[in-house]
Amino acid sequence: MNRKQEAQNTYSQHIKFRPAASLFSPSSLYCFLTQAYTCLFCYVKMIALKSIHPFFTPIYIKYNIHRSRCLNTKDSVLCLCKSNQSESQAPQPGDIRKQELLAQIAMLQTQKVRLMDYFDERSEYLTQFGEEAKAEFDKIGEDALQGLDEASARITANIESQMVEFEESAELNRQEIQEREKELDKFEVQMEDGRNEGLFFKNLRKKAPVDKAKAKEEAEKIKDVAREKAGSRTRKGIYLLFIGLLTFAIVDSVASSSTDWRKIAVLGAILVALVSQFIYEQTMSIETGKIRKIDTEEENN
Repeated sequence: MNRKQEAQNTYSQHIKFRPAASLFSPSSLYCFLTQAYTCLFCYVKMIALKSIHPFFTPIYIKYNIHRSRCLNTKDSVLCLCKSNQSESQAPQPGDIRKQELLAQIAMLQTQKVRLMDYFDERSEYLTQFGEEAKAEFDKIGEDALQGLDEASARITANIESQMVEFEESAELNRQEIQEREKELDKFEVQMEDGRNEGLFFKNLRKKAPVDKAKAKEEAEKIKDVAREKAGSRTRKGIYLLFIGLLTFAIVDSVASSSTDWRKIAVLGAILVALVSQFIYEQTMSIETGKIRKIDTEEENN
């Protein structure tokens, strides 16, 4: 009974809840199956010993009875010896059970040894495979880093060479511009000397300075022309045509069964931009008209 309890305790200690990550690893699976076979072997051995134990007691009692009888008479000893020989020759039912249990124990031992050899072989293979994979990954990482270093070095060298070429070309262009400016200055001096040649007073025909007031007046004229164009009827008609088309497209999109809100939003943004530009140009043309009216009134007065 004590052996049975010990086997059950050992089996319950080894078969416990374990995390899923450690349960499915090769080492934990190997330990789990080895411990399970050990517990099963102990349990079968305990059953075998329990079944074999009752068969020894009657034989020992019979042996004592035969021994006591042999001390009494010689004839009885001969008879009992013959009976023992005949009984030993007859197969006992316990011997078959014992042989079956021993065969099962031997089979379990053989399976255990085979399983341990198999797990040793697979663990060695997995260890070797892991080492080879790690070495391969390390090699790939080193090759990738080396390739990146080489590529960065090439890119840096190309950028530096391009920068040097750009600086050299910029310097050449600057020198060429300076030479052309010098030639232009010389040509202007020659032109001035040619104009002043034959005159009593030199350098009397220089270039007239730019009149800032006149330049400002020209700029105002350009602005006025732009305002007149902005307020023209043709431009106004084009704006109104586009505004009408965009409004019709937006209304048609809203009224249709499959409404595309993105299209409506884009058309609405374009419509708002056109309306704001149209209002700005009309306001500018109105202001220009007022300014011209005031100018004409001042001239008349």
